[in-house]
Amino acid sequence: MKDNIKKSLGILLATIGMCTAFAGCGSTAYKGDALDGTFDKTATVYSNGGFAVEQGDYVYFINGKDSYDKSNKYGEVVKSALMRIKKADLVAGNYDDVKTVVPSLIVSQNYDAGIYIYGEYVYYATPTTYNTMEGNVGNTNIDFKRAKLDGSEAPEDAFFRLSTNSAKYRFVEIDETVYCLYEENSALKSYNTATGDTTVLVSGAKSAFFYDLEDAENGNVYYTMNVKGSLNSENASYDQLYCVSADATVTSIDASKASYTVSNGYTYDFDEEEMKEANDNGSSYVFSDYTTYPYVNLGTLVLDGVGKSTSKTQYTRDDMAGCIETAGYTYTITGYRNHGLYFTRTAVQKTDSAGENAKLYYVADTTVQADAWDTITGNADSALETVATNTTNTGTALFDAGDDLQYYFYVKDELIYRGGYDNENGVALPIVQLTKQKVGSATLWKLDETTQMLYYYTATDGGNGQTLSMIKYTGDAEDYNAILEKAEFQPVTVSYVDFNNKEDWYMPELIGNTLMYANVQSFGDTSYNYIYAAKLGTVEEIKERNEKYKAVQDYMADTKFTDTVKSVMKYYFRTGETALYDEVIDLYSASQKKTVTEFIEKFGTGKEFENALESNFIGLVGKVTQDDKDAMEQAFSNTLLSETEETSEDGVEAWVVWLIVGIGVALIVAGVIVAIVIANAKKKAKKAEEDATVNAYKRKIDTQDDKTIDVYADDDAEEKAEEAEKDAEKAVEEENE
Repeated sequence: MKDNIKKSLGILLATIGMCTAFAGCGSTAYKGDALDGTFDKTATVYSNGGFAVEQGDYVYFINGKDSYDKSNKYGEVVKSALMRIKKADLVAGNYDDVKTVVPSLIVSQNYDAGIYIYGEYVYYATPTTYNTMEGNVGNTNIDFKRAKLDGSEAPEDAFFRLSTNSAKYRFVEIDETVYCLYEENSALKSYNTATGDTTVLVSGAKSAFFYDLEDAENGNVYYTMNVKGSLNSENASYDQLYCVSADATVTSIDASKASYTVSNGYTYDFDEEEMKEANDNGSSYVFSDYTTYPYVNLGTLVLDGVGKSTSKTQYTRDDMAGCIETAGYTYTITGYRNHGLYFTRTAVQKTDSAGENAKLYYVADTTVQADAWDTITGNADSALETVATNTTNTGTALFDAGDDLQYYFYVKDELIYRGGYDNENGVALPIVQLTKQKVGSATLWKLDETTQMLYYYTATDGGNGQTLSMIKYTGDAEDYNAILEKAEFQPVTVSYVDFNNKEDWYMPELIGNTLMYANVQSFGDTSYNYIYAAKLGTVEEIKERNEKYKAVQDYMADTKFTDTVKSVMKYYFRTGETALYDEVIDLYSASQKKTVTEFIEKFGTGKEFENALESNFIGLVGKVTQDDKDAMEQAFSNTLLSETEETSEDGVEAWVVWLIVGIGVALIVAGVIVAIVIANAKKKAKKAEEDATVNAYKRKIDTQDDKTIDVYADDDAEEKAEEAEKDAEKAVEEENE
């Protein structure tokens, strides 16, 4: 009894400590001026849970990927802050006019959950800013907050805090109350943002928790549970499949009987004497606290694997007369999407090849939530929809459901296929090969019912990101016949997009015809992962942009151009500017200048390619920090010719020209290394007539062996320098012709 009092007191003190730390007990907030413009808090919200969410006239987005350990001082954060842009501007390609809504780091390591908008608030997670006892910022912890969408108010304190920034979570709204579903210490919990109450929904589940993969606002979660007859008995050979809602609660606890009742009507009774005996042996059961009980489950039973030969327990809800298998079933969940659950069911006593090759089933939410649903007879094939007769190709598949037809899409041998099952007639659908050319190790991403496109991605050739592709998935087998060449059913790759790996940030978002994504394209050796937008459209429109993009890329890659000239071309292509080039233009030869001018006229100001600069394909959306701007500019500057002041060994100043392309490129003409020697323009007047000068004029050029050649002037230095320069210019002109 004393131990239980101590445990209860500990729980109470922990609750008081949490109340002191978090916003449920305080009202401190950051205040600011409301942003211009109005918004409709009743407008439909699209894409909750990603990095970009649409509501009314605006798109709210996380301004790029930053690290959780960066400064999170409110008001000073730019990168990874929450910003907004008018949807009309995004669609029109006017990406400059963005406003900051929440100047905090919107950063967590769970890239399946981002920002959520409900009414006039945005809900999000941000690294903790408090200091630990050691004086360090506790940014490995994460706070859950909300802020007003007009930017006028954000909380200083949090709803609650978790000790890991990779925790799984999502904000959902049920009956106008927003809950945060999250996992902590293998338990599924729900935080009520209106009352500040935390409810342990499930603890000790057999499986992982499965959230809706397509609807981040869905507050239902599926999982399986072991069945145990008593505290000291072994788990039964079968198990049960449950679904719990974020708003589930315990309506009553009877400590005298060691029982609790759930809001769905289920009551769980346990043996008080067994629990007391267990406490005497070191267990921690507190009879007034259901979360310490041997079975914590507020979910509703979906399928009961109980068998004919097994004993009924308090977890059995329907008549066991409907049992199908002798020893019952176990369940393996594949995924939760298309408003229903995909799973396999294996007989405990296998009589065939059930198991790995068992059927893949689907059951809709509406089916299992109906009053007539029976959790035991629901195991019959007639009560479920078959998706595939075996699971050989369904492990990483995408699924489409409707009208008794179930489809699945998968990659095999670097090709994309479609399979399925006709439940009305009880037959498997023929396998259709969607791609005729190999797609490599592609990952299937999503199905878009509006455009009937299947999106998939592969690693970028020579890059560190992903390339997006798509193909229409609803055609008949003959539509994909390569001989017929039906353009509508041919795959297309968006060659001008290079997005961050899905394991490292959020997947792209489609806002109408515009793709928003974290651009992993590098500046020098660094990727800054800011948000970019790209126009998609029809297959024909994407192909037209691809052709234009390929034209300029092929032009810049032409071997007739030197790397020096290519660097200027690439700089102008990516920025549309010449400022850095203009600063050092005198270092370029006449032929090099001519080549650059021709490139600008052809792809920039000319009409032949209707402005084929990078901004015609993709554009930056959001704000860039000054440090990142400087670093990007320096990366471009490092690829151009630059003038550097040096001191020779005897301490006399000398001006030298360095040819820098990457880390340096040798200028080779007909296999001979040409040394370009430039006279010292700043030679002091009093030394102009000194014949015995030891001033050295030196040009460093990396050879193909990566060795440095030093060339020093002799008595005829100036004359030889002029001749060498003329020879070099002539060689460059010949190479660029």
